[in-house]
Amino acid sequence: MKILIAEDDLISRRLLQKTLESWGHRVLAAKDGRQAWNILQTNDIRLVIADWVMPFIDGVTLCQKIRKANMPGYVYFIILTGKDRKEDIIVGLEAGADDYVTKPFDRGELQVRVHAGKRILTLEKELSETNEQLQRLNQRLEEMTRVDPLMQIGNRRGFYETVEKVHGHSSRYGRNYSILMCDIDQFKAYNDLYGHMAGDEILKAVASSIRGALRTSDELFRYGGEEIVLILPEQDLEKATVAAGRVRSGIEALGIEHKGSRAGVITISCGVASLLNREYKNDRWETILAHADNALYEAKSAGRNRVCSYTRKLHVSSCDLI
Repeated sequence: MKILIAEDDLISRRLLQKTLESWGHRVLAAKDGRQAWNILQTNDIRLVIADWVMPFIDGVTLCQKIRKANMPGYVYFIILTGKDRKEDIIVGLEAGADDYVTKPFDRGELQVRVHAGKRILTLEKELSETNEQLQRLNQRLEEMTRVDPLMQIGNRRGFYETVEKVHGHSSRYGRNYSILMCDIDQFKAYNDLYGHMAGDEILKAVASSIRGALRTSDELFRYGGEEIVLILPEQDLEKATVAAGRVRSGIEALGIEHKGSRAGVITISCGVASLLNREYKNDRWETILAHADNALYEAKSAGRNRVCSYTRKLHVSSCDLI
């Protein structure tokens, strides 16, 4: 183990260093508290043995500086002192020292104190590693609560959290964004014809295809059942409609057989609506979502396998096979 000793008396410092090295420890030596503090800034040291009385920075002050500093790990501090009164020892421990050894030190006592410090540091390291593992696990579990396990895209909870952020950012900075509502055409009929396991594979294939058609900044979520919602930041209605057309044609191009569909293959319908900040900056995201849902309904009514976009000024949806 690497140990830092701070002792202003040369003979005591060398004796302490040789004793610790004889036990297999790697020792860094400082002649005063200031030098010890500088060594701590550039070395990963977990155990310090420091004399109480030293020039520039004494042992108690050094201990206090360590406790206030943002060290990467816990530093076990043993104070070396000729003061053996109970009151003095209490002062040292209250300053943050973990243990003390009286001078002149007894080899057996020092070995026991150092071994205790090493054992505590080992336990602290194991606890820290366990906590890091738990934090990573909790983070992963938290992420999983926002992901649909089948389609491996965001779920409705993830959508609500994301759309709040996107809407807030767009409203604050006067930016546009669009929402796409997509629905797999005749999906119930597909499940009836081919079975639910085959239907699950369709859901995964559709999610993968849509993801491949989007920009990295776009967000994709399973809103419920076979319904999928997309958030397209910085996209106005025209650009979002083009993106929706790219998504729709990509699904059709998969060529997945669907005998229960008029197209003969799996297709989707999409509704598009946008937040246009210059004209509708006071709209809530729920309003944009409702407009996209209305446009999706129009796409379904117009024959499916098409994109409809909600035109704000006319309060109607225009549809096309794009």
